[in-house]
Amino acid sequence: MINGLNYDFESIKLMLPTGLTLGAESVEYGDEKSDEVISGTNNLPLGIGRGEYKGTCKLELKRFEYDKLNLFSAASGGFYNMPPIPVIASYGNDGQPPVTDSMLVHFTKRDFKGSKGDTSLNVSIEGVITAPLNSDGVPAFVPFL
Repeated sequence: MINGLNYDFESIKLMLPTGLTLGAESVEYGDEKSDEVISGTNNLPLGIGRGEYKGTCKLELKRFEYDKLNLFSAASGGFYNMPPIPVIASYGNDGQPPVTDSMLVHFTKRDFKGSKGDTSLNVSIEGVITAPLNSDGVPAFVPFL
């Protein structure tokens, strides 16, 4: 966009089951589908073999935001016992409707850190996406049932 605002970190709105998450330092997610070309005896492609879908999500949260999520997880028996939870990231661009990506994430890793001179503490959490990522209403793929 010329003479206007483009997507930036300030335009991200992150929603977790604990509500709007204002204390997010970073949001990172992605997916892939490991399809591969199947070749015949003549070494020419015959088609595509459908591979597995994989997705990951990594959040770096201020400690107070992580604490809210950790308290939420207590009802499931702890952080690693939580069922997959919805993670929703919305992005705004000046003069355009927001773009919303949604995913179900089962968190599998967390890292706590604090260093001399830190003015706040952060916690990184990582997990796997358990259903195809939905990017602005369009699923990454629709599985054959």
